Amino acid sequence: MPWQYTAPKANELPPLQIQDVPERACSLVLMIEDVDSPLGTLTHWMAWNIPPDTQSLDAVNLPAECCIGRDSFGKIGYLGPIPPEGRHHYRFSVLALDTKLKLEAGATRPALERAMKAHVLDQAALNGIVDANPSEKNGGKD
Repeated sequence: MPWQYTAPKANELPPLQIQDVPERACSLVLMIEDVDSPLGTLTHWMAWNIPPDTQSLDAVNLPAECCIGRDSFGKIGYLGPIPPEGRHHYRFSVLALDTKLKLEAGATRPALERAMKAHVLDQAALNGIVDANPSEKNGGKD
């Protein structure tokens, strides 16, 4: 994953392309997690009620109707990768739901999981890798 999308740099959601959404989908959910954290899997971002016809997402083009949840750090909003040390894998998961969720913005991960239980039609994941100290590996270039 390019270092520019990490919290120490621009802290922007990298551009994501979405395709092959099931026809029956009423909404999408996007979750970003650090699966290598020594604290266990950490949620960096959650968004739901994304329209099913959305084909791309990035830092400035979020659909108005989507709701943003509370991350593992208790904050609402996007927190890009910020590995404390070593190499970390970040999982970007998109879930297609058969309903639009009745869940307020700022909800927690457990609340989101309860709300979408039995509503997932399909899901896909993309994994990105971020090294904690890219400048050391790139001769000082980020």
